[in-house]
Amino acid sequence: MAEYALQFPAFIINLYPERWASYFNHSSNSEYWVAVEMNQIVGHAGFMYNNDEKSYEIVGVVVSPRHLRKGIGKTLLDHVCEAIQEKGVTEVMLHTLGHPDNEDTLVFYTSIGYSVSKFEKDYFQAGYSRVTFRKSLNY
Repeated sequence: MAEYALQFPAFIINLYPERWASYFNHSSNSEYWVAVEMNQIVGHAGFMYNNDEKSYEIVGVVVSPRHLRKGIGKTLLDHVCEAIQEKGVTEVMLHTLGHPDNEDTLVFYTSIGYSVSKFEKDYFQAGYSRVTFRKSLNY
């Protein structure tokens, strides 16, 4: 995650050990995909059941900065959504970081059919908001 400073500043990385422990403990309600090119990981994404939201949440969406705009992120998300839909779920959600340098990420999610359902200003700290997206899986 350290390679992705726009999406994972240090204070976000520090939140992850507990979150990922929770993710791996829900193995029957979580799955993960990794995109590999020439024996190198170039992206990953997964999902877990979020008990607080009572919804499946897409987590860990990252594409290497050197591999952006090649369809990797969309393909990973398509696989994640298909697996969630196979569970009979009709909507999915995800959280991402909202700040001026991360606008491309927000535009990306909107461009592939996600809608902002909540914007929590300065959620993490001043200037770093949490943006919640949702997407219908009825397609």
